[in-house]
Amino acid sequence: MKSFQELKAESLKALFIKEMEDKILSGELKPGDRLPPERNMSSQMGISRSIVNAGMVELAAKGFVAIKPRKGTVVLDFRTEGTPQMLSSIMNYNHGKLDMELFYSLMETRMLLEVESARLAAVNRKPEDLKALKNFIATIKSKEKPSITEIADFNFLFHYRVVMASGNIIFSMIFKSFEPVCKSLITKFFSRDGLLQQSLKQHEALYDSILHKDSSLAADSMKSILLTGISELELLNKDKEAHNNHFFLDKP
Repeated sequence: MKSFQELKAESLKALFIKEMEDKILSGELKPGDRLPPERNMSSQMGISRSIVNAGMVELAAKGFVAIKPRKGTVVLDFRTEGTPQMLSSIMNYNHGKLDMELFYSLMETRMLLEVESARLAAVNRKPEDLKALKNFIATIKSKEKPSITEIADFNFLFHYRVVMASGNIIFSMIFKSFEPVCKSLITKFFSRDGLLQQSLKQHEALYDSILHKDSSLAADSMKSILLTGISELELLNKDKEAHNNHFFLDKP
């Protein structure tokens, strides 16, 4: 007999948020549109009012909507009102196909932030930074076949530690806010086979340059890592486009 997992309220909230995000990103709900009262939405969608309320609070935090007491909830223009927390939703919209304009904007931002962080890390790093970076590499290398989730966690934490080692607190705050979208891109990157060993070598080279306080080499090493990410994700997106075009051409 087949078994089914019980659906939890948290799962329903995530489904509600995704449904609302899709309607906004697709243009079905436009900036300035006023949403129905929460009791009406809960009735129409077959979910509790508390789930609608919690979902709206999260949508507001991302910049998709504005909740105005006694006036209701209004859809915002996500292009001008969005927050870094929104990036992951936009990146994952359209069945995983990357929005390349947004992708390049994000990677340009990462290039500015992380290359400078790597340069500063080589100058300002502390013993605990070196220990943490070394442990991240050793941990992932010790796993015979790490999962994509483990690799994504390693990659993000390594880069975050480099940014922390720069000594710039604001850099750390900005990079931390990118965690969901960074992990999403990292997961896409490692969906292509054979990239883990190459990535490990690049991260080991970055660690060595920080260890030896070679700020120029550290900046170059970080730049190389990010350029590899851009190149591979461009290929992945082209492959996805080619697959989708082939699918539609083959349909009777």
